[in-house]
Amino acid sequence: MDAPTAGVLRDITLLVWLALLIGIAAYKWVRQTRPESGWNWSGRVDARPYLSMDAIVVAAISILLLGGLQQAVPGSADAPAAEAAESIVELSAGSMFLNIMVQLMICAVLLFYLRGLRNLNPVEIFGLTQLRPAQIVGTALVFMLPTFFLVMGASAGINVWMQEFWPNLGQQDSVEAFRRSHDPLAKTLLVIAAVVIAPIVEETIFRGFIYGVIKRFTDSFFAALCSALLFAVVHFHMGSLIPLALLALIFCAAYERTGSLAVPMLMHGFFNGTSIALMLLFPDMK
Repeated sequence: MDAPTAGVLRDITLLVWLALLIGIAAYKWVRQTRPESGWNWSGRVDARPYLSMDAIVVAAISILLLGGLQQAVPGSADAPAAEAAESIVELSAGSMFLNIMVQLMICAVLLFYLRGLRNLNPVEIFGLTQLRPAQIVGTALVFMLPTFFLVMGASAGINVWMQEFWPNLGQQDSVEAFRRSHDPLAKTLLVIAAVVIAPIVEETIFRGFIYGVIKRFTDSFFAALCSALLFAVVHFHMGSLIPLALLALIFCAAYERTGSLAVPMLMHGFFNGTSIALMLLFPDMK
């Protein structure tokens, strides 16, 4: 990730953090002056179990993200595309295995916090048993078919537009590393990470926890917007920022529509799997 990308993503994270502070205070004032208002109780995602300490955890996560962006400035703003490409870490089985372990560990810590410290059952608060397996698959497919074309179309249009003022935009480092790698084990682990691990971990963190907590103190729209931007930022790529935020908003809508986090988890896996399949079938496609 280059310096301009890190700077823009850092600023977006700061804006989200400030929006959360102002938004939570504003919504609290509205609820105090209009007790009949119950926006945060609408929809099928139950945000009532969350407390103020959970909001502190969400704030801490965003601060950690901000700190990571502050440190992630490996090159200068004027570095050419060739130098940026050389800075991409080579894909290896060891690094991918470590990446998977780190993701699972982060998710495990969050689940321990919810279950061990907050005495909440993640299966219940995330609605994982709300739908039968066949319903989960069917609903995910219904949502995912139009979503994929919408997000891919938005991605293509935004990349063409951004090339006018950001010519060295490139692709996500993980995508470039996958294309350049000749290690079958490393590529297999990346596919597993993208299609299985990331959907479980990222949906648990961003839709299950962050979205639910922010909704508890604001409403579903504000929570979806803030959590979607944070989700897009952690992928560390300017060209993917808006398409991924759009994708995250759709995941939030699917979660609210069904009340089951299993639906956006499966949608996430479908999306990543289809993207990888297209990359393998059409290696020259950007």
